[in-house]
Amino acid sequence: MVQREEWFTYGEAAKRVGRSVRTIKQWRREGMQMATDAHGRRLVSRTVLLAEYRRRLRAWPIHQQRRRAALEEANIGPELDTLPSDPPNV
Repeated sequence: MVQREEWFTYGEAAKRVGRSVRTIKQWRREGMQMATDAHGRRLVSRTVLLAEYRRRLRAWPIHQQRRRAALEEANIGPELDTLPSDPPNV
């Protein structure tokens, strides 16, 4: 079954990615591709919106810092590095 592409208005797109309408308009001015419907409203596809969102998160230093901190927090302590990696023979 082929799934239809979802299209979002500025407001719907902003809500979907947790940003403001102003931010979505800025993304469009900076090159995010959008279409226009029969009523003249600008629409962005779900695929394009989420790709732009992910691209901007990867480029955002604060997000990268938070990701590194979360990974370090989830890391197992160094004392477990001394345990043998092979399972015991039972």
